[in-house]
Amino acid sequence: MSIPFYDFPSSPILIIGALGITVALAVFFISYQKYFTSPLNKELAEKKKALIKEQKELNQRLEKIEQDLKNL
Repeated sequence: MSIPFYDFPSSPILIIGALGITVALAVFFISYQKYFTSPLNKELAEKKKALIKEQKELNQRLEKIEQDLKNL
């Protein structure tokens, strides 16, 4: 009993198609990475503003707590 296996055809159309899929995946991956690290990304800018605002609020609360502790 022999185990059947698939012979990959060496057709130029299949090779070009495989290269096309590889290039498309590479472009998708690179553009995805560049978009989310771009300074022009609005979502990233909004998130940064929200984090800065939250940091300021936390610093103010911390200063108030420190002042309250000094007054004790």
